[in-house]
Amino acid sequence: MYKKIIFITLFINFSIFSQNKDFEKKPDSINVLLKKYKETNNSILPKRAFFLAEKTQIDSLIRKTYIDFGLKSYYNKDLNNLSLSNQKLLNLYSKNKDSIALAKHYHYKALFYRIQYKTDSLFYYYHKSKNISILLKDSLSVARRLLSMARIQERERDYLGSEISTIEGLLYIEPLNEKVYTLYLYNNLGLVLSELGRQKEARKNYLKCFEINKSNLNKKVKEISNLDYYTNAGLSYFRENNHREAIAFYKKGLAFDSLEYKYPIRYQSLLENLASSNYKLGKHKEALKGYKTALSSREKHNYLYEQSISHTILAGYYFKERETQKAIFHSKKGIKLAKQTNNSNRTLINLNLLSQLIKGEKGRQYLQEYIQLNDSLYKRERTLKNQFAKIRYETEKKDKENAGLKEENTQKQLLLESEKQQKTIGWLIAGTSILFIGFGANVVSSRRKKILFEAKLQQIEAREKERQQIAKSLHDEVAGDIRMLHLKLAKTNQTEEAKSLDVIKENVRNLSHQLSSESFDKVSFKDQIINLISDFFEIDFRIKAEKIDTVDWQNINNAIKRTLFLTIRESIQNAKKHAAAKNIILSFSETKNAVFLTISDNGKGFNVADKKTGIGLKNMKERIEEINGVFSIKSELEKGTNIDIEIPKHGK
Repeated sequence: MYKKIIFITLFINFSIFSQNKDFEKKPDSINVLLKKYKETNNSILPKRAFFLAEKTQIDSLIRKTYIDFGLKSYYNKDLNNLSLSNQKLLNLYSKNKDSIALAKHYHYKALFYRIQYKTDSLFYYYHKSKNISILLKDSLSVARRLLSMARIQERERDYLGSEISTIEGLLYIEPLNEKVYTLYLYNNLGLVLSELGRQKEARKNYLKCFEINKSNLNKKVKEISNLDYYTNAGLSYFRENNHREAIAFYKKGLAFDSLEYKYPIRYQSLLENLASSNYKLGKHKEALKGYKTALSSREKHNYLYEQSISHTILAGYYFKERETQKAIFHSKKGIKLAKQTNNSNRTLINLNLLSQLIKGEKGRQYLQEYIQLNDSLYKRERTLKNQFAKIRYETEKKDKENAGLKEENTQKQLLLESEKQQKTIGWLIAGTSILFIGFGANVVSSRRKKILFEAKLQQIEAREKERQQIAKSLHDEVAGDIRMLHLKLAKTNQTEEAKSLDVIKENVRNLSHQLSSESFDKVSFKDQIINLISDFFEIDFRIKAEKIDTVDWQNINNAIKRTLFLTIRESIQNAKKHAAAKNIILSFSETKNAVFLTISDNGKGFNVADKKTGIGLKNMKERIEEINGVFSIKSELEKGTNIDIEIPKHGK
């Protein structure tokens, strides 16, 4: 009997021990699968790893497995498994409210769109991931997401937006004393400032990277960062036409040991930049040799995107040297590779070159394609800038609203119920006594006012249609004809006339944009105001819209919205141009019968009693009063200006 008990006890203990050993092996097994997945890109391996992790029922291990394989799926460009990891992370958040899983879900959603080159969605999900990391107080992740956002903005030529995102990222990361991403952020800030023409400021940031990098323990990052310093500092001097200083930096980079073998892309870039500075100094043969060597290295490594850059530069070189056939060869090669790698900028440059190099109908076709692509890129750039601004605006607004929303809503609800009861009793008593006396007269008067008001609104709508038609004619016909004439003048070397015509073209285009605006049936009033704020955005000129969502804009007549929009635009222009204001606040509200707008700025103000007020204020006042609105203005010297507007919804 005792022997049986001892045997059973030993058997149970052995079983438990075996299970523990299996349990300990599972993380090792997952790591083995991860290593194999890195080496083979076998799409079955992530599912096996997820199965093993889920079997342990340890949330931290499960989450880590989803994250590790998700990241590797991105590097392998395995969209199916990236989507699977993403969905698993979302499910984990739904089950356990694990915010780290949610932050990574948004991060991997961004990476999914990065592979597909969908910039607006990419930026949106980086922004969402960043906001969750802020709640988690994970400053490093916040800074990394802001860096990714800043790089997107820099690539899409939203340089001011990129500068703001970069500075915000530095505020989060600098207290951590972290090296790598601090370097990347300062480097991006330098790139943005250089694009904005602020070369000295750019070099200060490049130098910060260089100094921080001295204590960097990561050898590879240290080497790459130093090479970027020589490249970018050299480019900043190039942009100042200080080519001897630029060459000195490029040569320091090219002196790096085994550069072409270790970091071929940076080798090619330094070589190409050195050649460009040599060309500017009149050393054309040296320049050509450098361009060809860079192209040869890119062909050896099969870097198609970079090859499109090389062929474009060589096409420009031969164009200037009047070697037409060689220029055409490289331009056609460049345009083919540029289209293959979605390099729109190089496509545009080559189309312009070919339109000048090739005569006749084929040349005109290249010119037409150039004009169409240039217009589409301009619209895309403008749209993306507006989307970036809108994403940030919407999120900041929601964060502000959520910070005490429950308490505020409770108080409002109680207050509304109390007011509703009081109003109901008051109206019942007062209404019963006067209902029969005033009913008849009131109906007639209201009907007459409504008819007059609707007639005025129809007049405004008719005027708006005329404005849109004029704007369309200016953009499509007049500006198009001027553009064609400008290109013909440029082709015949009439440069002065071409420059003058270019100024006229820009003036016509600006006038077209001022007259034109999206229909409120297509784009909401709020979105148009956000776009307007984005258009005027500068570092030292801020516009803030308050309580815009408290107004039910869908039920406001388009003519009223148009009047408010034009008034806001005129006010912003006045505040910026004449009042030297730094901050403008737009505050919206509504009641049952009217819409209210207050526009306040901190500009230098003016004497309201002075009869010499500008035509802009007069136009605003007339617009508002035309639809039975009230326009009042208060201003004091050095104390800013306040404009109060009230517009009835139904003409009463």
